[in-house]
Amino acid sequence: MNPFDKIKKQVNEDLHHKLPKKWKKIGDILIADFSLINTNHLSHVSQIYANILKVKTVLQKNKVNGELRKPERTDLLFGEDTETEITEYGLKYSMDLSKTMWSPGNTGWRAVLDGPEKVSSFYNFGSPKVIIDYFAGIGYFTIQLAKSYPNAKIISIDKNPDSIKYLKKNLKMNNIDNVYVLNDDCRNITHKADVIHLGYIGNTLDFLEHAHSNLNDKGIAIFHEAYNNNWLGLKRRSDWESIPESFCKLMKENGFITKKFDRVKFYGPSKSHIISFLQKI
Repeated sequence: MNPFDKIKKQVNEDLHHKLPKKWKKIGDILIADFSLINTNHLSHVSQIYANILKVKTVLQKNKVNGELRKPERTDLLFGEDTETEITEYGLKYSMDLSKTMWSPGNTGWRAVLDGPEKVSSFYNFGSPKVIIDYFAGIGYFTIQLAKSYPNAKIISIDKNPDSIKYLKKNLKMNNIDNVYVLNDDCRNITHKADVIHLGYIGNTLDFLEHAHSNLNDKGIAIFHEAYNNNWLGLKRRSDWESIPESFCKLMKENGFITKKFDRVKFYGPSKSHIISFLQKI
């Protein structure tokens, strides 16, 4: 019997059509959308999910918004502790899911050089001296970049003070010592770099001009964003084998040549989270 069937077995049949069939399990915390469940039943239902899925805390799914990339609010349905820890590709990450974000769907792409071949090809920079991570968060990419390039100086920037707190904790926990941490807006930082990583979704283009001005000659930008599939011209699986002309044109207007392009994951029914390897012109 799969976990959802076990859950249904312990819940009144009248509620079965309202139960969330999908969830995110991050460490020992569960996040799911229980918005269809009446308040009178929430405590009981969330406890059942906690028991069967073996978690200490259950949170209502909420949007992560703004440049600080933190949840709009935190609705605790079961348990009290919102801090958890996970291990990914041999590295440990501690976080507080009421104050910081973590996207389970990006796992392979956070692996950098330790990831699958198509991932590691995006993160093969030769011998960079300085790498800047503009949206470091709790260290999703920073720590892997630091591990992959131990001789490089990694400058890790984030506006969210809670993210910075856990970033520093995670650097210490993983014995990483080649990272310089800044709690600031990346647009305030003018340090030159060989590589700038823009692991952001929403309005990444707004930061690309600043990245361009701070990259050394022929410097590299790793650019994440979500675009409509129609704008990209991607309708069939085979379309993903080439770089969309619309995207190349947009990047060229911003001073970059698009060397590589791929989809990280679907971002809703008609959007895709993409990654591109850009070289400064």
